[in-house]
Amino acid sequence: MHTGHSSAEQALALIAAAREEGCDRIVVTHCQFEVVGMDEAQMKKAAAMGAKMELCALGMLVGPESHLEWMRESVRVPLEDTATRIRNVGAQHFVLGTDLGQSGNPTPADGLAMFVAGLMAEGVTCEQIQTMGREVPGALLMG
Repeated sequence: MHTGHSSAEQALALIAAAREEGCDRIVVTHCQFEVVGMDEAQMKKAAAMGAKMELCALGMLVGPESHLEWMRESVRVPLEDTATRIRNVGAQHFVLGTDLGQSGNPTPADGLAMFVAGLMAEGVTCEQIQTMGREVPGALLMG
């Protein structure tokens, strides 16, 4: 189950309800984006409830200086903040995504490469990248 564009509070309620119904594969959709806006404490709560949280490359491309006009209204998610969340919450609770594919933006593959390079420049380890990019998504897919 994905939480979609639910607020942080709504996402936590959805996680609880899904767990009560026996769902054990839950993803908080782009948890750092303004529309969801999970803070670190909420991320830790979601993780404790067994949910995984999606981190997206698009977050580093939006904001007032964005190269595309429609992305200038959104709040940028600094790579430093993402790296801090990974360290403080734990890589095993995150999955890497892009939310890319729009005309004028990098391809999802290029965006993911940019995202990974940026995270590593902020101190995220290769092992953490593999956890979020391979192990967690694999477990979500395979159950």
